[in-house]
Amino acid sequence: LAQVSTSTPLPRPPTAPRAMSFHKQVVIDCRGHLLGRLSSMVAKELLNGQQVVCVRAEDINISGSLYRAKLKYANFKRKHTN
Repeated sequence: LAQVSTSTPLPRPPTAPRAMSFHKQVVIDCRGHLLGRLSSMVAKELLNGQQVVCVRAEDINISGSLYRAKLKYANFKRKHTN
């Protein structure tokens, strides 16, 4: 039997970098978050194969001018091909 000195710690085996941890579902509270920033985070999770549930989406914040957004959407609807 080999003696182990208590003054020096035993070397730890090398560990792999921690991989993404997947849960069954990720629940996101949308209240008070900006629409664009939250949507990019949700898209990243979905592209990684994670299931995402968004709750309280009616309380999400939309920044910018609502009138400008309506004009941009109307301009988009006017465009068509052939």
